Amino acid sequence: MALTLTEEDFALFEASSGPQIKPKREPIRPVRPPKEPSMEAKNQKALKSWKQSGIAYAVTGLVGLSLFLVVQAGAQHHMAMVENQRLREQLKIVQQNNISYKTQLERKYSLEVIHDTALREYHMVPVEGGRVKYLNISHGDQRLD
Repeated sequence: MALTLTEEDFALFEASSGPQIKPKREPIRPVRPPKEPSMEAKNQKALKSWKQSGIAYAVTGLVGLSLFLVVQAGAQHHMAMVENQRLREQLKIVQQNNISYKTQLERKYSLEVIHDTALREYHMVPVEGGRVKYLNISHGDQRLD
């Protein structure tokens, strides 16, 4: 079933030669000034504005405080690391000094050094087993050779 259009179908769309009627314009209505909001509405609006401002300032303050605390914690951590490094360097120096002091002490109280000092400076002679004589005081005076 095909749809076919005829001239009668298009006749409704053709321009008519009758009088043209202009559409009527609606009359211009006077513009009223907007109503002034009541004092209660103004107070509520101001209170809402104050609350929003207070919340914004509080959030900004908390964010600022948090950032300050993070920066301060980072600075303290850095200071602690610097102090730790300084103390480690001091510990290395003290350990090296300790080693040198130990070697000096060992040299000073070494038996070889004491033996050499006794022989050279104080002209001491080492005791030999055959030269030791024991005295018996009950026998009276005795001569030692």
